[in-house]
Amino acid sequence: MASGYPSRQPVEEIQATVGSIKKMLMVGAVFAAVGYLLIGAALFFELTQFHPLLENFFSTYTDTSLAGGSGGTRGAAVNGALASIHKWPSTLLWLKLGGIGHILLGIFIALAAIVRALSLMPHRLSYEMERTQDQE
Repeated sequence: MASGYPSRQPVEEIQATVGSIKKMLMVGAVFAAVGYLLIGAALFFELTQFHPLLENFFSTYTDTSLAGGSGGTRGAAVNGALASIHKWPSTLLWLKLGGIGHILLGIFIALAAIVRALSLMPHRLSYEMERTQDQE
């Protein structure tokens, strides 16, 4: 009589799958760590580079807005300060979005590893049940 259950996987195949699950978890952890480093770098640069540039600009050029509008003509110093300020938001956005993307990819890989581990449980359980029945 044929049963509707799948046949057991060999022990070697289960051990190989467990090894690949461990590798998946390591890759997921590396992606998450890189993501946290990118976000940490974005916060570090924002607090140490971008905010001091803004404070210096607003204290030095009180009559000029960040959009570049002012009542009269601007000099090269104002244009240079505005250019250095305007390059930071895109860099910070790239770091933050890249960090979030890496973290989410790491989480996805870890979840895929968990699903693979859960799919192995019936096979491992059958071997453990057979082992305990043989001991009795």
